[in-house]
Formats: sequence, structure tokens, C-alpha cells
Amino acid sequence: MIKIDFHIHTKKSILDAEFDFSLAKLNEYIASANLNCIAITNHNLFDREQFIMIRDSVSVPVFPGIEVDLCKAQILVFSDGQDLDGFESQCSQISSICAEVGASVSIEDFKEIFGDLGKYILIPHYDKKPAIDEATLAQLAPHVTSGEVSSAKKFMYCMNSAERLVPVYFSDCRIRDELDPLPTRQTYLDCSEPTFSAIKECLRDKTKVALSKADGNRLFQVFENGQQLSTGLNVVLGERSSGKSYTLEALKKRFPAAHHIRQFALVARDPDEDEKKFNSYLTRKQGLFSKEYLTALQQVIEDVLEIDLEEDERQVDGYLSSLMSFARERERHDSFSKARIYSEDPFPDRNLKGLQDLIASTKNLISNVEFKETITKHLARDALIALYVDLMQQYARQEELRLKRVWVNDLVQNIKSKLQLRSAAPRISDVDLYDVALNKKKIARFEEISKLARLPKTPLRKSMRGFSVVAEVGPYNGTQEMWNVLRRRSASFANAFKVYDEPYKFLKELKAIGGDVKPPDFSKYFVKIDYRILNKDGFDASGGERSEFFLLDEIEGASEHEMLLIDEPESSFDNSFLKDDVNALIKEMAKKMPVVVVTHNNTVGMTIKPDYMLFTQKAIEDGEIVWRTYSGYPTSKKLTSPDGAEVDTLGVVLGSLEAGSEAYEERRQSYENLKD
Repeated sequence: MIKIDFHIHTKKSILDAEFDFSLAKLNEYIASANLNCIAITNHNLFDREQFIMIRDSVSVPVFPGIEVDLCKAQILVFSDGQDLDGFESQCSQISSICAEVGASVSIEDFKEIFGDLGKYILIPHYDKKPAIDEATLAQLAPHVTSGEVSSAKKFMYCMNSAERLVPVYFSDCRIRDELDPLPTRQTYLDCSEPTFSAIKECLRDKTKVALSKADGNRLFQVFENGQQLSTGLNVVLGERSSGKSYTLEALKKRFPAAHHIRQFALVARDPDEDEKKFNSYLTRKQGLFSKEYLTALQQVIEDVLEIDLEEDERQVDGYLSSLMSFARERERHDSFSKARIYSEDPFPDRNLKGLQDLIASTKNLISNVEFKETITKHLARDALIALYVDLMQQYARQEELRLKRVWVNDLVQNIKSKLQLRSAAPRISDVDLYDVALNKKKIARFEEISKLARLPKTPLRKSMRGFSVVAEVGPYNGTQEMWNVLRRRSASFANAFKVYDEPYKFLKELKAIGGDVKPPDFSKYFVKIDYRILNKDGFDASGGERSEFFLLDEIEGASEHEMLLIDEPESSFDNSFLKDDVNALIKEMAKKMPVVVVTHNNTVGMTIKPDYMLFTQKAIEDGEIVWRTYSGYPTSKKLTSPDGAEVDTLGVVLGSLEAGSEAYEERRQSYENLKD
């Protein structure tokens, strides 16, 4: 097995923060990590002189490489180093194209610059941002066989999926004096020597790639002293103040994307504060449901937002007044006012959105792949295509007619304006009576929909591991409830609530408030959505049950993170809950990512059946405090620290989970007596 890191930066690019390369630190890193081979991959540049200096100054083979911005993603390109002049020339072309931030090489330019891609090792960002897309990967086939990932979780995901590329895990570090701690992200390859051809061959085969030397993908290194964790479930044991919580904090620092559930963080303390926290949590967590539920109402609100019925009324009054004046003052009429076009009404503007939506829906039916069989079972594809063509032709005719009407209206209005300027007759005000009538109809319908939306109902009832999340919809019953949504008191809000039962007037008041009350959020002030958590008996969850729900939800919510860290869950929850609910969920999460649990409790410690154990210990050696972490598999007789010290696994388990062998034997005897 050899250990490699093929993503090392030694020179600042326009995309890097300022740093000065340190050869001493590179040598320290190579020695500390026991690397057998490295590659230099600076961003969109290759410094031949620096590369030769590094190659001649370190104890392991060094391959020349470059990290290229390709199609808005990134890819590592490595050469065997036999033709540095040619590689330098190719990289200089990349540098020219990517001379500005945001610039990117096209796939066509990439292929033209590097020519025969089979001569290189190509490793794109895969499960790592900015990740290369499938279309670009397809154009690089068959020369891309491996992809860089950003975590052990993603490494294992790729390993367990036959469709995914061979994963590699590299440091992506800037080698500088300030580099501390040293990286622990490297990849093992199952080959006897670090040659370019051997490495390239290994990167075609998942069975030849691993996170650890002796344990394959079961373990991966987390600290520079060599400490490892399982890619599955880890349990950390130890006495009080022995370094367990410190270990979790160190892991969080090393892996910022880890989700850390701290001790006591979810336990209720003050009832009022807990109530606020609980309601805020539910609203935040279920915000997506609220948004989806209110989408239709929000669309209606946006459709009537600019309607002003009072202004419409004034325009109609003005039109009628001017029309009557025009009829009364016949003596002022002249040749200009007697022209028919003088009082001509404009063509009404008709909205084609309904037809556009129908065309889009038909197109979706034709192009849908997922449900193609179901669609064609009921609707003949030829008929759908014919319908689509017919609708498009109707749209073309309607749009042409609409554009003609707009052109005629503009022309008529221009002529009318000139006639009215030259005539002594009264001018007839312009008003679109169709729009006025339509606006009245829209507002009436809007008020009807708003009142229907407020009718009490329960549109959501979702089961979550023994609990139920319930959403209840209804009207607001007071200003305070609206202030809770706004999260502050507001006199303007109090005024708005006075007309809450008259949706159109209420909408006008909301518009007048401004500030934090913005139009895209208006729907949430029309309808109140309350969330409740019910226990398994259908009653509102108590304070303790809420904490249990929080813990389960926090664990389940860690799916988007790279690692899950849990600090002593038994400090806040009882054993039956831990055994029946928490343990099962932790085991489930450990199938997806590394999970680390600190515990003193046998219910969690051993009955959870961890994949790996860690034992933290504080000792006094030569008058100084020494902190050690021992680790090993639960079936191992001994747990071993990175510096080679050992402890008995049985002693650790009895001491940490059973308060020692004497206490264990005493309890065991008591249980036997009760049984007898």
C-alpha cells in the first residue's frame, strides 16, 4: 500500500488568500503523514522552476499537476513529469484563459490544449464544490475514472454505489509555516510502488483505493497523531474530566461541517423560554410546508395587489362626467370633435397567460420521461403533438392580433390627442370599463378565497418516530398573534387588524405598513398556521417529551452534514427512550456517515453495538499530565493509543459503563437474588 496526496498548493493564485510557500513545512507534512507520493496542483498555473526545486528537495516522488477551472467546475490534471517543457506550455495557455476571477476553460479548449488525454491522470471535483457536472464528465470519458470528494462520508457513498466514480480524498492544503494542524486527508492505493502508471491503474479500481492502510474503508485518520475513527459508529468512553468532550470539540474543529449535539443543549429549563423556543423551532422547521400551503393564496394576493377600486371608481366617475359634458355642450362641437375617432374607445388588452400555461402543460406531457408510459396509456402521443401545434398556432394568431391592437391603440390615442388639442369641445376621459369590471370581480373573488383560506382545518399530520407533527390553520384572533409573526409590536399592525375581516381593506393596510411587512410575505398575515407536537397517545408533548423530539429531530437532521457528534445523551434522557428510539436512529445514521457518541451509560455504550471504541484517559507521568486516547474494535482484547500504549478493553468497559468490576458483580448478584 502507498499513501498519496495529489492536491497540494505551493503558489498563490488570484483565487487564493495570501500565503508564502514553506519547503520545511512540506517536508514536515510528508514525514508526519508518512506519504509515499505527492503532486503539486496550483490553481490555473504551473511554476516549473518551483516544481523542480520541490522535486529535488523532498524524499518522495513528486508529480507535476495543475488545478484547472473547467466549465465553472474544477479538475486536477497530472503529468508523468517526462516532458516538463510541454506541460509548462500547456499550463501557460490555461493561465492565459483564466487570468481573471470567474474565468473558465471550455471543454473544447481543454481538449485542444492537452491533446491526448490518455497521457494524463484526470481527477475532477466530484462530491466536492465546485463539482463537475455529468455532461462535462461524459465528454471526458473514458479518461476520468476517479473523482475527488470532500469527506469520509462522501468517500463511502461513492464506494457503495456502483454508478459512482472511484473516490479519492486529498488535503487541498496551502503549504505554509502557519499550516497547523497538519492535514489528515489522504488516500491509500494498493500498489507496490508510486509510479505514474501504477497509480493511474489503481484509480480505475475501487478495490485498490482505501482510507486506511490496515483496515481498508472501515477506519479513517482524524488527527495528525494517527488517531482513527470508524466510518460507521464510534463510542467514546472515559472517566469524568478525562478528555471526552475535548475530543468532540477537537473533531468539530477538524471537521467544521460536522453536526455537534452538545450535552444538555436540548433539555427544557425555563417553561416560558422553552415554549418560545419550541414554537420558533416548529415554525422554522415546518416553514417549507407553510410556504407551499400559502402559495396559492399568495398568487391571488399578488394578482390583486395593484388593484385600486377607489381609483377605478374615480376614473368611471370622470368618464361619465366628461361624457355628459360632451353631450350637453353641443354648441362647442366642431369638425374636430365630430370626427368618430375623437371619442373612439381603445381595444381592450387581453392577457394570454392562460393560453401560455396550457401550452406549457401540453409540452410537459409530451416531454415527460418519468411517467411516459402512464401518459401514453391515456393520451396518444400524436394527439398531444397535434394539440401542441394547434395551441402554438392559436397563440401566434392571438399574439399577432394583440400586437396589432396595441399598435392601433397607440395610433388612435396619438390622433385623438391632436384632435382634442385643436377642438373647443369637452374631452372624454379614457377608461377601460372591461378592466374596471374585471377588477371588481377579482376583488370579490379574492375576498371569498381569503375567507375560505382562514376556515379552521388540519392540513398536515406527519408522523416522526412516535410523535406527530400537526399543522392547524385558522384565522388570527388578535393583534398579539400577528405581532408574533412579525416578531415585534407595531401600532400600524394594530390598525390593520381592525379590518382583518375585510380582506381587501386589510391588504391595503398591509401595503401601507411597509418596512418588514413585504408583499411576498403578505399571505402569512392572512392565515395563521400553528404547529403542535403530539405524543404517541395523541396529546400535546410535555416538556420532557419535547426534548426527546428535539433530540430525535437533531439526529435525523444531521443527514446533510459530514459527521454526527453526540455528547452524553444519557445526561438528559431516560434509558427506555435511549434504548428504543435513540439507539435505533443512531445506528441508522451510522450507515450514512461517521457518528461519534460520548457516553457513560451501558444502554448507549455497548448495547448500541458500536463499530469502534475510543477511551480517553488523563494520567500523571514524570510529574506531568498526559492525555491519551486508546482505540480499537469492541472485539479487541486491547485498546491502543497512537504512541503504542495499551489498556484492557474489558477493564475500560467495566470501569466506564459499570462503575468497575466490583459494582458490576454486586449489581449482578442483586439481580440474581431478585430473579430467584
